[in-house]
Amino acid sequence: MALLKVSFVSETLHRAVPLVVILPTDKIYKANQPKRPADKPYKTLYLLHGVLGNEEDWLTGTRIQRWAEANDLAVVMPAGENSFYVDNAFTGRDYSRFIAQELVEFTRKSFPLSPKKEDTFIGGLSMGGYGALYNGLKYHDTF
Repeated sequence: MALLKVSFVSETLHRAVPLVVILPTDKIYKANQPKRPADKPYKTLYLLHGVLGNEEDWLTGTRIQRWAEANDLAVVMPAGENSFYVDNAFTGRDYSRFIAQELVEFTRKSFPLSPKKEDTFIGGLSMGGYGALYNGLKYHDTF
């Protein structure tokens, strides 16, 4: 299970944004278990944290790594600050556009993730749950 801590400069948010990515690329298979084809892209869950949290909350409070490995799923956990993952014209921070467009594009370019809508999921807790519902409906062609 590869656990990657990444920071990249977001054009949408005009700053560096941290995120954590779980990739089951180094999964150890049992003797009679079939191995995953090396060229098969991963289904992906974009997992949003709650208010006052950060991109590492899911690692410390859940068994997300084991679950991702068991389900052969990549998990992307971005920092959302207290943005509710929506665009804000007053502050100029477009978190909705960042989550559903720029982040998805960056991670698909950087990691072996499936580009298909049916393989791309979004979820969250509390504020992250709101952001997941909001962006899942707003960007229904992505998630």
